[in-house]
Amino acid sequence: MPSVAEANTQFAASLYCALASETKGNLIMSPLPFSIALSLLLNGTDATTQDEIMQLTGLAGMGLDEINQQNLQLQRVLAKINGAKESFVLANSLWASLPLSFAPAFLEKGRQYYGTEMIAATRSELPARISKWSREKTHGRIDMALRETDFALLSATYFKGQWMNQFEESKTKPEEFRPEAAPAHPVPMMSQSGSYPYLEGDTFQAVALLLSGTTMYFLLPRKRLLQRNSIYAMEQTVLREGRIFSQFFQPKEGLVKLPKFTIRYDGEFLPLLERLGIRRLFDSFDALKPAVSNPEGAKATQVLQNSFIAVDEKGAEAASTLGMGFMAAAAPGWKPPKPFEFIADRPFCFWIRENGTGTILFMGRVADPTQS
Repeated sequence: MPSVAEANTQFAASLYCALASETKGNLIMSPLPFSIALSLLLNGTDATTQDEIMQLTGLAGMGLDEINQQNLQLQRVLAKINGAKESFVLANSLWASLPLSFAPAFLEKGRQYYGTEMIAATRSELPARISKWSREKTHGRIDMALRETDFALLSATYFKGQWMNQFEESKTKPEEFRPEAAPAHPVPMMSQSGSYPYLEGDTFQAVALLLSGTTMYFLLPRKRLLQRNSIYAMEQTVLREGRIFSQFFQPKEGLVKLPKFTIRYDGEFLPLLERLGIRRLFDSFDALKPAVSNPEGAKATQVLQNSFIAVDEKGAEAASTLGMGFMAAAAPGWKPPKPFEFIADRPFCFWIRENGTGTILFMGRVADPTQS
């Protein structure tokens, strides 16, 4: 049986690939808040909803107490990312519009295992209060705009880290970038040479750049003599099964060129989660009856995540806020690596992973670094 951390990695791959299959252009998301929020909700959902969540997140067969305990330990490990060269925030909160409230037992599980703070306000005040909370937790990067709601669950992440070997700004030069559906155009391309963790296969190259307690990975379709490999096809083959996250990246000498980029993505994830198998949470007011004091129960009516990332010569900064609104009822095989040139002059993918547990903090795609 996989651990919560292992299940989270597989869920991250599944969630990202499902989103990537229907989203063109630049993309950035944080899978961790989905794992944390859904694990927390297991403590306040009925049996059918619990089963749907566990099946999708890979937690089926695990006891709820074990899931809570492992999530607590995971969050303690992630909290240690903070240091001189890195900072990381994972913050969770539950919101109720007065006079409604969450059930005491659910609130206690949230506080004990997920560090969840509880905030109550009038229904009309909640959106502004949620927006303020999101900006504070993400250092001003994310302004979460939930529609008016009776209850809400928020999970915010913020990361900032410096490369162990920073790029020299003097080596950043304009070079052509070739999007898949647009003409080539110049972008600021960073460049450095050295020894890097590296992996390649028939259809891709991948390189890892070290931060401090984390690593940022870059995945690039291989160039072909007579054809261009699509970033979208590569995502669905290389990332979907999640095997690449457990592959060994061997240190190799090489050249790395990456464009500077800043991208944002604001997504509505409720339809996606429904298609992946979580339905009762959004269809039945009975789904959240154990979590709320309202005798008629509640169901989720919105699942939004806003995300941001910036990469430059010094390092990477990323942030996201996941907001879930609840309405009360009334209503192929790998090849040995070889010396390489990793030149990201065409669309590529990336992910940031915590080194100890392998937890994926952020994932995304750069289709065009000039488009934010």
